[in-house]
Amino acid sequence: MLSGQNNIGEIMKNKLFLDLAESTFKNNGYKLEESIKNDIKTSFFAVDEEKKKYLKRDVGQYFTICFKDNVLNNYPKTIKKEIIKVLRHFKKAIPNYGTTLIIGLGNSSILCDSLGPKTTNKVIATNQYVDFLTIPKVALFVPEVIGKTGISSFALIKMLVNSLKPSSIIVIDSLATNNPKNLNRCIEISDTGIIPGSAIKTNRKISFKTFNIPLISIGVPVVIDINKRMYSSLNIEEEINKLSDIIASSLNELFLK
Repeated sequence: MLSGQNNIGEIMKNKLFLDLAESTFKNNGYKLEESIKNDIKTSFFAVDEEKKKYLKRDVGQYFTICFKDNVLNNYPKTIKKEIIKVLRHFKKAIPNYGTTLIIGLGNSSILCDSLGPKTTNKVIATNQYVDFLTIPKVALFVPEVIGKTGISSFALIKMLVNSLKPSSIIVIDSLATNNPKNLNRCIEISDTGIIPGSAIKTNRKISFKTFNIPLISIGVPVVIDINKRMYSSLNIEEEINKLSDIIASSLNELFLK
């Protein structure tokens, strides 16, 4: 069952890549690479310059991890293992030195836009431990939204990146979907970037091109777009808590084990 969201404010227009695949791929010969293990389906698609023109998506790699209620509720560790597997795939191209900046986008005051802040607040920061050279450096930042700070998320992130000079960035945000079966049941991981508060025209995309820093984005479709009106599930708080636990635990294990 869905619940209408009237006070969405800056909530995203960033859409799940899988929606695009499901709606257009059959007509043009494109095909997702898919694997199924432990009731988890992981899809992969690489957008090159030719596909970019047709799909209107940036060049890069898109992974989508999909699962059913039973897996989320009873076997969250299997989802975590798949997330870590995908993150390690991307980290192969990222330097092991320097600080990884993890950014939680969204509005912590609105449930369906709180995935980024909730997840980031559960990740362990290590950038402050300057005497422990063997510990990977992880810094955390939750910029919130312009309605709370008076400053765009992008502007705040730009200032922090210029000061911290991280070697890589991981961005976590809520997404939208057009397909009810994908709602709260997919995790998208890509290296193509994301627009914070994409309804705000002054915000720019955070990507490798923006700061010339390797970037990984992690998103979950927590609202469904029906006739330009956003809806979330009635149990959205419970869903967000579970998903943020899994993603944060994955990131902690990625860096600390």
